Amino acid sequence: MNFNCNFICFRIKMLLVSQVMSLLLLLLLLCVMELVCATSVSPSLHQPPLTRVRIIEVEDDYDEESSMTRAPQSPGVTTSRVIRRPCDYDPCAVQTTPCDKISAETGCLCPGLTGPEERPEAPELREVKLDGSGEVFVHWCAPRSTITHYEVTLKDGNKQLVFGEYLRNGAVPGLKVGEMVCVAAGNQAGLSEKSCARYESPQPDQAAVSAGIIAGSVALAVVLWRQRTCRKGRMGDTEGLGNPSYTNDGAL
Repeated sequence: MNFNCNFICFRIKMLLVSQVMSLLLLLLLLCVMELVCATSVSPSLHQPPLTRVRIIEVEDDYDEESSMTRAPQSPGVTTSRVIRRPCDYDPCAVQTTPCDKISAETGCLCPGLTGPEERPEAPELREVKLDGSGEVFVHWCAPRSTITHYEVTLKDGNKQLVFGEYLRNGAVPGLKVGEMVCVAAGNQAGLSEKSCARYESPQPDQAAVSAGIIAGSVALAVVLWRQRTCRKGRMGDTEGLGNPSYTNDGAL
């Protein structure tokens, strides 16, 4: 009886040990599976977020606007390049729309200008010529400065005309041939140096001169041709009257 009791206790212990071993093996198996799943995940999930570098390229003499972010180069980093073009701006043409407004609407770049607290550079006086209306006009190009107005004066300073910041030409009444005229740019810091030119005598239109020469040549040719034709006609009449083959009595 005592033997049977010991045997039964032994069997119970062995059964408990086997159950514990099975549980340990199951836990070990679960740990191994979790480790395998963790290592099989795509490596991109463990990489740091991509850093995008935005570069804005501009040309010389234009306002530079850049939102550039530098980051250490690493695999997967992408770079986007945004190139902004200069605005369609002509410093010698009258501005119907200010460049800053065009830039705000289209995103283009205006030329770089000095600030209003700096004295402006001198404008470039391009030409002084007689207009088709009979008035003498002065044409200039704007400097790369902040401008509020332009002043056009004669050399002796007796006459002074003021024009708006967006204008590039203006009439100068009473300007005579040989007189000197000057233009200067101004802002709150003062006036620029003057750019001057002399009003020269208007040159005749080459096209009109050429047309006149051609018309005169044609008229002269017609006159000469008519004179020659008339001369031949008179010579023919004279020869007919003196022909001895004809008499008052008829043919010989």
